[in-house]
Amino acid sequence: MVKAYYGALGLKEIRNLSHTWRSSQGEILASDRPLILSHHVVRQGQRLSYHGIYFAVEKIGELAEIPDLHPHAFRHTYATELLLQGLDPTHARKLTGHKDEKSFKRYTLRSEQEAAISAYYRAIGEELDEEDVEVYQVFY
Repeated sequence: MVKAYYGALGLKEIRNLSHTWRSSQGEILASDRPLILSHHVVRQGQRLSYHGIYFAVEKIGELAEIPDLHPHAFRHTYATELLLQGLDPTHARKLTGHKDEKSFKRYTLRSEQEAAISAYYRAIGEELDEEDVEVYQVFY
């Protein structure tokens, strides 16, 4: 799971690190400026293109020895985490930018699976801890 590789830092910590590094590089940080700038000779200082982001994430995955890492993996993890935290699927879909409910359905499978497992254990009167859920996910 991709989350294990970047989940050690929270969003606040990532923002602070990014802000500190970018400021040290002389960048002016403002809400109307691109979050990620290109360092390519032709696009120096411009917003990083989709292909630039894809290449950067792919290269990070390669360096970190994470096979097949791509930007969509982050979107998938974000959607899944929103649902696991109990957010209404309609709201999660809007936050992740999915227009089509059918294409978003794949993200609900894991949260539905966990809900079903928890409901089963509640029905038989047993407690289910997170470790049991993780073991179950590995096998199914």
